[in-house]
Amino acid sequence: MRGRSSTGGKPFTAPAAQIWGWGIGALSTHALIQTFGQAGAIFTVGFGISPLVIGWAMMLPRLVDAIADPYLGHLSDNTHTRWGRRKPYLLLGAILGAVFLNAIWWADPSWNPNAILLYLGVFGTLFYLCYGLYTMAWTAVGYELTDDYEERSRVAAVAAFFLAIVALCASWVYRIALLPIFGHNKIVDGKLVGDEIVGIRWIAAGASVVIIGAACIAAAFCRERFTHANRRHDPLLPALRTSLTNRPFAILLLVKICQLLGERLAGALLGFLGIYYVCHGDKTLATSITGIGGTIGLVWNFVILPLLKPITQRFGKRAALIGGGVIGLLGALVQPFLLNPNYPYLLLVPALVLAPLATIANTLANAIVPDICDQDELETGQRREGLFTAVMGLQAKLEISLCTLLSGYIVTWSGLNVKVAVQTPEVLNRLFWLAIVPNIVFSLAAFLLTLRFPMTAASMEEIRRRLDERHREKPDAAPDNEPEAALTPSLILENEYVSPSC
Repeated sequence: MRGRSSTGGKPFTAPAAQIWGWGIGALSTHALIQTFGQAGAIFTVGFGISPLVIGWAMMLPRLVDAIADPYLGHLSDNTHTRWGRRKPYLLLGAILGAVFLNAIWWADPSWNPNAILLYLGVFGTLFYLCYGLYTMAWTAVGYELTDDYEERSRVAAVAAFFLAIVALCASWVYRIALLPIFGHNKIVDGKLVGDEIVGIRWIAAGASVVIIGAACIAAAFCRERFTHANRRHDPLLPALRTSLTNRPFAILLLVKICQLLGERLAGALLGFLGIYYVCHGDKTLATSITGIGGTIGLVWNFVILPLLKPITQRFGKRAALIGGGVIGLLGALVQPFLLNPNYPYLLLVPALVLAPLATIANTLANAIVPDICDQDELETGQRREGLFTAVMGLQAKLEISLCTLLSGYIVTWSGLNVKVAVQTPEVLNRLFWLAIVPNIVFSLAAFLLTLRFPMTAASMEEIRRRLDERHREKPDAAPDNEPEAALTPSLILENEYVSPSC
C-alpha cells in the first residue's frame, strides 16, 4: 500500500542503498550548473568580454528553460513507460547536458562580441533545457523516497552531502583553470599562470564523466513508487494554477524569491569586489580565498549533516526556515565589514561562522517540498512532484536570469574595466554599495515571510493520517510490486499505468 510499510504501521522509507544511490545523482545536477556557472567569470575576465554582453548571453538560455520547465514537469508527472515516469528524462538530460556543457567553452576568444553572444546563447539554451530536464526528474524521484516527516530531512541531508562535494570543487575551479599545466602560459604580476580558457575546457571534460556516471548510478538504484499515479490527466494550466494557490508553496516561493534576489545579485557583484577591491586585482589570491572558503564549507557539511534529523525532531522544518531567514539577514548586515582590502582573509568569516547554520536551514527548507506534495495529493488526488519541482525551477531561473542581467548592467554602469587590475576608488565605491544595500533589503523581506509559513510537524501528521486512510479505503489498482503485462517502451495513454521498474 502506498505510503506505508508492509506492516501498515510505519511510514514508508526506501532502503538506505536506494537513498544513497539517488543522492549520488546530486553530483550530476550540481556539477552541470556549477560548471556552467563559471561562464560569468571566464567569459568576462578570461575572454575579456563586456559583463553586459555576458549578462544577456547567460540570461536568455535561463529564460527559455524557465518557460519550458512547467511543461516538462507536467509531462513527466503524466508520462508512463516501462522504465518509469522519471528515468528516461533523467538519463537523457544528463547525457545531452554534458555534451552541451563541453561545447560552451569552445568559443574562440578572437570572435567579435556578437558572435560570442550568439554562440553562448544557442549552446547555453540547449544546455539549460537538458539541465532542467535532469534536475526535475532527479528531484521528483527524491520526493518519493520517504513519507516520514523527519526522514525527509535525512534524505535532504544525503543530497546536501554530495552538493557539498561539488561546491568544494566549484570553489576551486577558476584557480585550477589558471594552473600552468593547461598550457598557453603567461606571466601575470611576476607569476606563471595558465590560460583559464584552456583550463576550463579540460575541467568541463572531466566533469562530464562524473555527470553521466552519477546519473547512471541514480537511475540504476532508484525505484519509482508512483509510476501508476495520475491516471486521470489534469491539463497543465489548471494544474499550474492549483500549485500556485497552495498557500505553503506560495509562501515558500516568495521566500526563495527574496533570498535569491539578495544573494545572487550580491554574489555576482561581490565576486568582482573580491578581485578588484579586496585583492587589488590579484586573481590568484581572490580565487584561492574562494577555494579555501569552499573547503571550510565542505568540512562543516560533514559535521552538520548527520545532525539534521535530530534537529528536525527537536525544532521542526518551520523553525529551520525561519532560522535560515535570520542567518541570511545577519550575513547581509555583516558583509560590509568583511570587505576590507587590508585583511582579505576576512572573506572567510561567513564560511567559518555562518556556513554551518546556513547548511542546516537551507537543507531542512528543501525537505519541505515533499510535505507540500502530500498536502496537494490530499486536496487534488494527484502526485505532482514534477510540477512543483518545475515551478520552483521556473522561479529560480527567472530570478537568476534577472540577477545575471542586472549585475552586468551594474558592473558596466559602475565603470569597472575588467581589462585592468587597478580600478578607481569611485568605481569600487559604487559597486560596493550596489552589492550591499539590495542584499539587506531582500534578506529582511525573506525573514519576514518565513514567519508566515503555516506548515508544522503537527499539521503534517494529520495530512499523512488522512492520506493513509484514503489509501486503505481505495488501494491502488495494482500493487507496486506486481508486474503488468504487455509493457511497451512507448508512452502509455493517460488512463493506463505500468508498475515501476528498478
